[in-house]
Amino acid sequence: MPKEKTYQFQKIFPLPRAEVWTLLADTDHLNRITGLFPVHFTEAQFADRTMFKYAEAKVLGFISLKWREYPFEWLKEQRYSVERLYEDGPLKRVLWTVECKDVFLDGKQCTEVTGTAHFTKRNVLGQIAISVVALPSLKRIVMDYLDQYIKENKNQAAKKLPQEKNFYTVDRQRFDRLLEQLRTAYPNEKMIGCLEAHLTETGDDEVLHMKPYRLAARWGCGRQDVLHLFLYATKIGILTQSWNLMCPNCRVPKETVSSLSEVAGQIHCDLCGVGYDLNFDRYVEMCFSVHPSIRKAADQTYCVAGPMRSPHIFAQYRLKPSRSQKVYYPSLPPESRVRTLKTNHIMAITSGGNQAFTYSSKGWTKPNAALSASGGMIELHNESDKEQVVVFETTLWDAEALTAADATSTQLFRDLFSKEVIAPDQQIGVESLTILFSDLRGSTAMYEQIGDAKAYQRVRAHFDFLSRHIAKHDGAIVKTIGDSVMAAFYKPENALRAALAIQSESPSFNQEQNTDLVIKLGLCSGPTIAVNANELLDYFGHTVNRAARIQQQSKGGDIIVSAEEWERESFAAAAAGFNFELSRSYQKLSGIQEEAELVRVAHISASDEPAV
Repeated sequence: MPKEKTYQFQKIFPLPRAEVWTLLADTDHLNRITGLFPVHFTEAQFADRTMFKYAEAKVLGFISLKWREYPFEWLKEQRYSVERLYEDGPLKRVLWTVECKDVFLDGKQCTEVTGTAHFTKRNVLGQIAISVVALPSLKRIVMDYLDQYIKENKNQAAKKLPQEKNFYTVDRQRFDRLLEQLRTAYPNEKMIGCLEAHLTETGDDEVLHMKPYRLAARWGCGRQDVLHLFLYATKIGILTQSWNLMCPNCRVPKETVSSLSEVAGQIHCDLCGVGYDLNFDRYVEMCFSVHPSIRKAADQTYCVAGPMRSPHIFAQYRLKPSRSQKVYYPSLPPESRVRTLKTNHIMAITSGGNQAFTYSSKGWTKPNAALSASGGMIELHNESDKEQVVVFETTLWDAEALTAADATSTQLFRDLFSKEVIAPDQQIGVESLTILFSDLRGSTAMYEQIGDAKAYQRVRAHFDFLSRHIAKHDGAIVKTIGDSVMAAFYKPENALRAALAIQSESPSFNQEQNTDLVIKLGLCSGPTIAVNANELLDYFGHTVNRAARIQQQSKGGDIIVSAEEWERESFAAAAAGFNFELSRSYQKLSGIQEEAELVRVAHISASDEPAV
């Protein structure tokens, strides 16, 4: 067998380890910026008792390479490694490892970065390939990239990632014309400036598949403000929208569609070996890209499996078949688990000391992993005849993802993209949505007393009043039913804030309109089903029915909510800034068998205390 050669280089950088990790673990951006070649990856393959992906690329534009790329191994903020086995060419195998360690220089926290490369050459040309191409490339990937980052962000308050080049080809005339339209629709010069700079000064990977909530954090802007900016920009033609269909396990897009009408109810993940039903809460995410008429950005892949591709995974290891291995795991949040890729065998994590855990062809021999809260070393036994990839991961979802449930319960989205609905034959679940119903007390008598025309004008004015408050609190009107409104909110606390604002400001509304309308409100949270109803996105199910029945218990000028829902921790903060009285009672809801304990929030007025 050809002899393995090992090379190592090391350098200290004046950056904290977490920051260095964020930079180096984003291997797709890293490879792109440091001048490596784009790569085509296949779906996951399973052969020789291991899991890998075939990768193909052209070096220098004409030398074809094909290799097996095995899953990365990593320990978050400490090290990662990747192994490649080449099908042909001068090299047979490369194992590349990056390690980060805290050091202190002159009393400042710094990071020592060590890059280690193990090469196995296939023939005499291998040494030339190592010396001329491989080693300089690896050094450039790590050391030069960090030097460039430090240089470009010297004396900068808001740090930016290094980019491919300083100038990108933009149709400036068209862009400027559309920006003027955007300023008319959304007059916020600061945020429009952020968008303009982002689309003209960052690389192709950063202007494709953009997440507005992630950019909101980077720009120091409100999440809803950036979402509204992106929605207007899409309507005008500066951006395009798409929907990523996510795997619930590996958390990467398995398919991307341009419209909700293309979303099917089920999808399959080859890597995880599972088929699953889509839902709007987690598995369908909305993303945005620069419109190709503004800028043509190349959607190329440079790496598909680096640590930042799966930020929910804190540690990942390859366990050889019929072998034992000691591995280190970091401090994990409470919502964590141990899982094997592909087979998806899971151990829940409980508190306790470090133990040894065994995996067989039937899965883990223990249902729970007792691990120390501060992290530690454990021994894993793989008794199966295949290599297993074991991950330590959080079950919490990406907080920066704009889910379909969130987007479609935004009033601006419904106003601008009213035809963006799922296919008529599809029903897609929503794990949790808050439904608010309203009604007018005595509306029938009002029509009889003042006539249809005047009564309808008052009803329309009250619809506008409700709509303003619902939209202001990040909700959306789904439909009107006679004199009633059905609205949806992604966050329950926003529904309560909207309801409190409506009732506290109803007296002012009546005074302005010279009316005496009394509004009845009720809300309920829970699972729903999203459907296409007459070419509009609508929701059905038990939660919707229950919300309607709860609203029927309103006497007017109040809000009715279940006692269980009222105990939400977030409701206490939402109710801050309002004065009200509470009463509880058990009521039989129409069409629902069990009695419900309800809370009536009445005599609502704004207080002098600032809302939390």
